[in-house]
Amino acid sequence: MSLAFLSADAATAGEAVARSPMERRALAAGAQLQLVHGWNVPGAYGEAQLERERLTRSVGFSDRSSLVKLELAAEPQRLAAVVALASGGDAALLPGLAARRATAGAGAHSWWCPVTPGRVLVLGEQQDAEALRAGVSEAAERVGGTAGVVDLTCGLAAMTLAGPQARELLARFCAIDVRPAQAPPMSFRPGSVARAPGYLLVEGAERLLVLVGSALGEYLWQVVADAAAQLGGGPVGARALAETPEAADA
Repeated sequence: MSLAFLSADAATAGEAVARSPMERRALAAGAQLQLVHGWNVPGAYGEAQLERERLTRSVGFSDRSSLVKLELAAEPQRLAAVVALASGGDAALLPGLAARRATAGAGAHSWWCPVTPGRVLVLGEQQDAEALRAGVSEAAERVGGTAGVVDLTCGLAAMTLAGPQARELLARFCAIDVRPAQAPPMSFRPGSVARAPGYLLVEGAERLLVLVGSALGEYLWQVVADAAAQLGGGPVGARALAETPEAADA
């Protein structure tokens, strides 16, 4: 797998750098930051072998707040039309199940997550931000009516839990039922995350994405770090996460 997307960008003079609400905690844990598509991203935490062992033997957690996060809101029938047009997929999203779709002009798949019959959360990689935003906005305009698009990229913190103990880790601080039979891959659940409103996306059997409000990002980090330490886990950077078997499907 190519890791070219992790190469440091050449920041222009005066260019603003987007920072995760978890950055302070990540730095304290030894994160080596890289500038990736305008965001400071923890690329690694020192010894690569230790990170790989966490992901294969216990559990690792990684800050993914740089993900693009768009919320679509409209009357259900109109919303289905916007989703179908923007994603090139089926018009109907099933409750509790996310869909992965290719967006025109984007280099990777995006996640389309139904929150309510009238709201959908769209998640994508920062490298595809421009194409994803343009595709969704154009679809909303073409469908017309009262379909709205809100960019929540900086409003939501995001973290991936990956490894054999990912579900056990989540169960220690989250009220959402994450047993495999109840939350198989592709599941999407709004609910209580660390006693706060949030979302859970099951990206794979051993890969979970949790989202909370940005103001709670640092708090989420501490809760996850404390629980992960009890399982022999810890933070991992974007490089190690990109090398996991499930990365290509996430």
